[in-house]
Amino acid sequence: MNYDFSRFHPDCEGKQVIVAPDGVHIVCLECGISANMEAVSAKVSPADVAVPGKVDRTPIGKQSFSLDRGGIQ
Repeated sequence: MNYDFSRFHPDCEGKQVIVAPDGVHIVCLECGISANMEAVSAKVSPADVAVPGKVDRTPIGKQSFSLDRGGIQ
C-alpha cells in the first residue's frame, strides 16, 4: 500500500516513520505524538507516488473518516 501522510501535522517540522508492534507509525517529532500510518494517511496509487514534489495526490480506496485536505481534524 502507498500512503500520503503529508496532511499529518502539516505545520510541524520533522516527522519520522517507525515500525511499532501494531504496525507502521508516523511520529511528529515536534509534538511528540505518533499515529498509525494507515489510520492517518490517504492511500494513493503507485503512479501518484512516482510524481516528485508537492502535488495534489488523489486518494484511493478507503480513507480515514476525519482526513481532509486541510489536515487531520
